Amino acid sequence: MCGIAGIVGDGNRELCLAMTRALAHRGPDSEGIFVDDRGETEGSLTRPNLASESGFAALGHRRLAIIGLDGGAQPMCSQSGRFVITYNGELYNYREIRAELQALGVRIGDTSDTSDTAVMLAAFERWGIAAAERFVGMYALGLWDRQQQRLTLLRDRVGIKPLYYAILPRGPRGDGPPSLAFASEPKSLLTLPAVDRELSATALDAYLGLFYVPPPLSIFRGIAQLPPGHSLTWHKGQVSVERTWDAEPAPEPGRSHHEWAEIVAPILERSIRDRLVADVPVGAFLSGGVDSSTIVALMAAQQSRPLTTVCVGYDVDGASYDERAFARRIAEVFATDHHELVLDVSILDDLEALVRGFDEPFGSWAALLSWHLCRFTRGHVKVAVAGDGGDEVFGGYPRYRGMLLSGIASHSPDWGLALAGRALAASGEATVARSYRRWARSFIDGCRSPAAERYAGWVGYFTAALRDQLLTSNFRARVRAEGRVSPIENAFERPLRGDLVARSTYADLHGFLPENVLRSSDRMSMAHGLEVRVPLCDHRLVEVMARVPSRHKVGALASKRLLKTIVGKRLPREVTRRRKLGFNAPFGAWMKRPANAERIRQTWLNPQSIAARGILNPPAVERLWHEHQHGSRDHGPVLWALIVLETWLRLYS
Repeated sequence: MCGIAGIVGDGNRELCLAMTRALAHRGPDSEGIFVDDRGETEGSLTRPNLASESGFAALGHRRLAIIGLDGGAQPMCSQSGRFVITYNGELYNYREIRAELQALGVRIGDTSDTSDTAVMLAAFERWGIAAAERFVGMYALGLWDRQQQRLTLLRDRVGIKPLYYAILPRGPRGDGPPSLAFASEPKSLLTLPAVDRELSATALDAYLGLFYVPPPLSIFRGIAQLPPGHSLTWHKGQVSVERTWDAEPAPEPGRSHHEWAEIVAPILERSIRDRLVADVPVGAFLSGGVDSSTIVALMAAQQSRPLTTVCVGYDVDGASYDERAFARRIAEVFATDHHELVLDVSILDDLEALVRGFDEPFGSWAALLSWHLCRFTRGHVKVAVAGDGGDEVFGGYPRYRGMLLSGIASHSPDWGLALAGRALAASGEATVARSYRRWARSFIDGCRSPAAERYAGWVGYFTAALRDQLLTSNFRARVRAEGRVSPIENAFERPLRGDLVARSTYADLHGFLPENVLRSSDRMSMAHGLEVRVPLCDHRLVEVMARVPSRHKVGALASKRLLKTIVGKRLPREVTRRRKLGFNAPFGAWMKRPANAERIRQTWLNPQSIAARGILNPPAVERLWHEHQHGSRDHGPVLWALIVLETWLRLYS
């Protein structure tokens, strides 16, 4: 796992070095810079002068060494001298690709270089960009073609690794030729003088709806995200972006539940086995849920020494969120070397570190849990395997069952839904892990809306109407001028086939999974030099599950039906039959402690400070705070997102 950066058009060593060093946390083991001084003569290429200070391209790299510890230094130049790569991620099938290339007589890097980078670069030289179709792994990369003076950026299919870029019409300093800069994180691009760092009103509006900024936007007007499964090409100042992969629902009827289990099981096992490829010890996150327990079970079966596992728990206020008992049961069954971290509200002290880890407002409070869990885990292993993606791929979220049931409930009379909604609104909401009143209210509210809007409401937080109430009139005018985006609705409606559940999982594959779950996992792990691997996001697994009819994944009273069939004999029944909890914490309850409430109110949600910024409407924020503190509504998640936003504005605006 690494950090990458680069500038093409007007490459400069000094600027690229500053960009690269801003990513030192992502790659603490080594650093490299490449400057292409246009070593070109009549169509042939000479080796670049490695001491050049400027040229047509400058690429940078920070390395966290996991595979091929004695080789793999980047940026890496191909055997012919034509291609140069800077790459973040892991190629799990590099040994198979190496064997295929060697059978074709292709020379792969130095004989002593056993890294996956050397294999990836040789594959590009042999097969061109189409080589990426062979890759099994996670990656974000920049490939510079010195002969064609063409840059290609690639991001892995599901979006495990991030990639940002900035188009610079007047170069990185604002006084040069058209250029493009790219990096693993915005902080790297923000070191360039010419990058426009003005707040994007469209992006902030989207953040309030989703609690993350969706691609291709970033919170900065001059920076864009390359979406998952896309490529970008820059050539002589011209930029084009194309989709390279998708997994639309393509249900295949005719097979039984057990036939699908026989098809999926070996792919699942291969996906987990591939994530064990490393030259350093590999551990696992263990919550005691089905996803993490499945991973631990299959990893333990393939290792001779005890597997290191880690789990997070909470103090007395977090009893309804605590999963340690289930994690201990799995650790006992598979004899793991198990470690636990107990958190409390003092983690608010690390809020600024969290926000700097993203460079953008990121409103899921699970990110702060990840920040601490990754720091704790890094003290035990350098690589950890996580269950991210299991809910989206196998159908685990309660909202999938909600969509299944809403197709029936949406035909109920409007007066009946309205009456039920008013009754629930008047009954209050508890700040606990499973608030059935909150879920029921959300379900009833959603049944009144079209399917795409209904699902977007369940995934998101503030609707457009609520955002209008929350924003000041002046900022609303800015949003109207720049425009609003509806990424969840668009993704839900994009597939040509698929029922409500299939469309919901597809929308999550293109929204909640990469932009919430995986973005948090990447940033919080990289903040501590920890590599996190996610086998349930393997594209082979995603593709085959897109062919499985929804009824094998989700029923009216059951989730992850197929996965539980596959692993049912390996795991204790109390794990496979437990209700889903999710990676969460009792922030809502912590906010109600008198000392914490006073601190939050004075430090982050102070009405005078909010008014001075001119973005949020103080009375609207005050209403949310009052309803939460008095128990009429559980606004814990939205209040946390506003706390994060205020912190970001202090640090970056």
